Formats: sequence, structure tokens, C-alpha cells
Amino acid sequence: MRIAVVGPSRLPIAPPFGGGLEVFVHHLVAGLRRRGLTVDLFAARGSIGHQAALEFPGIDWTGFEDLARDDAYPPGADETETESYVRVRRHLDSSDYDVIHNNSSHPVMLHPDPMGSPPMITTLHVPPQEPMQKAIDAAGSAAGRFTAVSRFTAAQWNLPTSPQVVHNGVDTRLWTPGPGGQGAVWFGRLTREKAPHLAIETCRRLGLPLTLIGRNADPAYFHSQIRPHLGSDVRWMGSLSPREIVRQVGLADVALVTPAWDEPFGLVSIEAMACGTPVAAIARGGVAEVLEDVPDHLAAPGCPDDLVRAAVAALRQPRAEARALATSRFDLDIMLDRYLHHFLGVLTP
Repeated sequence: MRIAVVGPSRLPIAPPFGGGLEVFVHHLVAGLRRRGLTVDLFAARGSIGHQAALEFPGIDWTGFEDLARDDAYPPGADETETESYVRVRRHLDSSDYDVIHNNSSHPVMLHPDPMGSPPMITTLHVPPQEPMQKAIDAAGSAAGRFTAVSRFTAAQWNLPTSPQVVHNGVDTRLWTPGPGGQGAVWFGRLTREKAPHLAIETCRRLGLPLTLIGRNADPAYFHSQIRPHLGSDVRWMGSLSPREIVRQVGLADVALVTPAWDEPFGLVSIEAMACGTPVAAIARGGVAEVLEDVPDHLAAPGCPDDLVRAAVAALRQPRAEARALATSRFDLDIMLDRYLHHFLGVLTP
């Protein structure tokens, strides 16, 4: 089977990964290749093992650093990105791939050649976005089939056919158990919608030291809500290699997940649990679905007292139990099996 995987266009599929979507695409492509499948990756400049002749240019915020956000563009970048997607879409339309797996949210990908192109599955990693929804509405069944990373995300979209839910997976050979003992950890993109400031507030109320790990993806938010609160009990380590993140998460007693938006899935939750580190989280979006086996670890949105309670509950969970939840429900091989099942399904008349 020959598979074309279209990744996101902003950041490279390479460590240190910019976010959960980049991690997902990396593990998907690497896992499928390990199984002997031919996989071509279309991704941003700097990616590992991608089709460099048709790469996306990525987003360069040089000269506009203070305005940088993952949902915005510097001048001219939006148009350049669209041109790149048009080139990739034209290539795919004339190709002989068996399946296209689309992981982008650009509407150009939802406009296949009416004369025929390989079957496509689009995985929904984000809440509804108006340009993409309009493209789906216009294309109808020609847009192909859909999967979603959670039941919550699947229910948000208006689609021509019901999407299949395929939860994200974690490489439990990489994310291995650690001893704990060193307070709390928060990791991911440091943005206002991820709200790491809520983790700082919670840890200070509990008297727990906190380690923040991740890319400053929202400079204005970081400078107003995070930097002033760093100190001896709250440290920010910036972007780290995957193995160093694993080590730091494994050293933590609890991981805090604090979305201030409807998180589509929350990959950090299963990564932390794979390290044996219990998770306390705000129950927004797919996060509640991921942690449905430990409902007392979920806090009501907008309730700081309940997040403190959830963290205390998570601290009582045995580390082996947290690891077992990750391996039994979210192991990477489970995810790969399910995607292969759906890829084969689009080839069946």
C-alpha cells in the first residue's frame, strides 16, 4: 500500500516538536514505515523524511516576534502557504497513491480533482474552522471520509458521513515509567488557550514545585502571565528533546493539563500516564474522554478549588495504574491498527 500523509504546514515534523499534531504525524509515519508500508510525507521545511520538493515553507516570524501565534500569520505567509497547498493538491490528484491521509486543516485539501484522485481520509485534529467547514459543505461526499481524534471533536463538525473516532496513541517504548518524587509538571505549547498559569496557581496553593516544559508560542501571554511568576518553585525549561521530556515527566508526581478551550484530545495526558505520572486536568473537550476512567482527576472548568481537589486525587493514584491506563487504551500500535483498518476500508468497493 502506498500512502500519502499530508501533515501540518507551520512547523516541521522533527524534534523538538512544536506541538501534539507534529508528534502525532511523526509517530504515524514512522509506525507505518516500520510495518513495511510505503509512506510519503508532505510537511514543512525541516521535517524528517518528507518530500522536500513539495515542502511547505513554514511560518517565519522574523521581524514580528511579539505578534507570533500559532493561529495567525505574518504578512504574506498566508498566501504563500496556500500556494504550497495548491501544488501538493495538484500532485496528489495526478498520483497513484492508494490512500491520502490528510492531517491539515487547509481548505484546499478538501477540493479534489473532479476527474478523479486517490481516496482520502481526513483526520479532524481541531475544532470547526469556518474555511474548512465551508470547503466540506461545498465538496460533500467528494471530500472523502473522516476520522476524529475524540468523540467530542467528531460531534463538533458537520460532515457528509459520520466520522470514525481514532484516539491518538503514545509510543510506550519511548514514554517509559519514571520514579516521580519531584513535584508537578506541565508540558506543551505555552499559550493562553493551554493556560499554564492555572497550573502555577494550583501548585502554589498545594506547595508543589512546578516544572514547565514547552515552546513559548504566545509571547504576549507568556510575558504577562508566565514570566512574572517564575521563581525557585516554578521553573520553565523551554523546548526539550523527546527523551529529556520523558525524563522530566517521569520525575514528576503529577502532571497538570489546564485547557482554557475545548481541547480536541490532549496528547500530553497519555504521554504523562505512560511515564506512570498521574494526570489532573480541567474537563474541557476531549480531555474528559481521555481521562474517563479516572473521573475524580477531572476538574470543573472555571473552578480553581476543583483543580486543587483533582490534583490531590491524582497524587493518590499508584504510578503503575496510571501506566496501565495508557498502555491498555492508547498504545501507539492500537492507533496504527485502527488507521490501517480505515485505510483498507476506503479501498474496498
